[in-house]
Parts: sequence; structure tokens; C-alpha cells
Amino acid sequence: MEKKWKVLITFAVVIVLVAGLYSFTNWFSIVTGYFKGEDASTRLTSCLNNKDTEFYFSFDCVDCEKQEREFGRGFSGIRKIDCGLGKIDCPNVREVPAWYINGEVYYGFKSVEELNVLGGCV
Repeated sequence: MEKKWKVLITFAVVIVLVAGLYSFTNWFSIVTGYFKGEDASTRLTSCLNNKDTEFYFSFDCVDCEKQEREFGRGFSGIRKIDCGLGKIDCPNVREVPAWYINGEVYYGFKSVEELNVLGGCV
């Protein structure tokens, strides 16, 4: 009978330790901002998508290509609007690249730090 209690207590301790470890790592990832190993670009993409962000571009825009390289791999998750050659498909946009974030339009190339600030993702 005593062996049965030892096994049950050991099992309970292991369960508590595993649950504690899981809770701690989840808390730590929230506090540090690293959710499930995502990089900064992916976190920025998630944040900007929560703000209904759109990126206006055209294929003949050199700064648009530079913006994509600056943003990194998370750029594929951003909603993009192709304005076509000469912005023919975006009559309300003055120039490209342009970012629509939180109801405001921001023109020109933006660094990742600027996008974090504009989107309130800091």
C-alpha cells in the first residue's frame, strides 16, 4: 500500500512540475514579447494586421522593393494593394510606397522602427 502512495505522489509532483514549467515559459514569452519563437518581423506583421494595415505599391517602384527587403519575411503576411503602373488603380494615393495604418496614410519608405511606432506596436 505504501508503494502505491509513493507512485501517486511522484506522479502528482511530476504533473505539478510540468504545469508550472509550461506556465512559466508561457508567462516569460508574453513578458518578453516572443510568442512561440516568432521573429520581430512576424510580430510586427501580426500587430499591423490587427490595425487593418494596407501597403500600396507598384512593380516599377524602387522604394517598394526596398520596403519589402527592410520588412523581412513577415512582409508576405501584410495586405498589399497593387496600384499598377503610374498608380492607375489607386487614384486616392499620391505616391507609392504608402502605408494605411489606423486610418492614416503614410507615404514613402518606412523603417521597421517607424512602422512599430506608427502602428502602436512598440
